[in-house]
Amino acid sequence: MIKTSVLLFFMVFAFNCNAQNIETVNKVKSSYQKCLNSGSGMKNCSIEYYNQSDSLLNVAYKNLKLKLSSKEQSKLKKEQLDWLKKRDLYFEKIYADTKKEGHFIEGSSDFDMVIFDEKANYVFSRVKEIIKRI
Repeated sequence: MIKTSVLLFFMVFAFNCNAQNIETVNKVKSSYQKCLNSGSGMKNCSIEYYNQSDSLLNVAYKNLKLKLSSKEQSKLKKEQLDWLKKRDLYFEKIYADTKKEGHFIEGSSDFDMVIFDEKANYVFSRVKEIIKRI
């Protein structure tokens, strides 16, 4: 847990210092794939992946906001609130669809891994959108 927190701190710091580029997102995805390839703790890999996507989204959002006028900041805030509503609906849909497909038992590690993976990928799409605007 401490190792993960330290890694996340350095990733967020690097993300902040390196003018937030898509390369940072790709590094997180690469690290995630290496974690999955290890074959152990895959559910934890996907949870960490999601947490990293959320952290990077917060950093990118704050950095974009700093570059905007107050009027543009208000517009960005509304846009982000709308996106959060869509995100929540999408997350509900992924859960329902994954449950409905029946490939994984609800609540199992595999089920949770798929859910967190899908959630992270959705959030990373938003991160990339924001980065392009910085």
